[in-house]
Amino acid sequence: MSKKVIDEDKAFEQALKGKMGWKCSCALEIIDKKSSLRDVTCKKCGKTFKTDRKTDTCFRCERSQ
Repeated sequence: MSKKVIDEDKAFEQALKGKMGWKCSCALEIIDKKSSLRDVTCKKCGKTFKTDRKTDTCFRCERSQ
């Protein structure tokens, strides 16, 4: 195997470890972060949406009030 192939294999392995959340120097730590958004169903129109606000109505129904 040539040096180029070996370097590509190591880069691929590091990328996989980062995506899997392994704690190494190449880890991106994307896996550990949790979203602050929650699923909410609007009380007026029934539309389901994601928000980080404390509300039970969608933007369109809030605006029409």
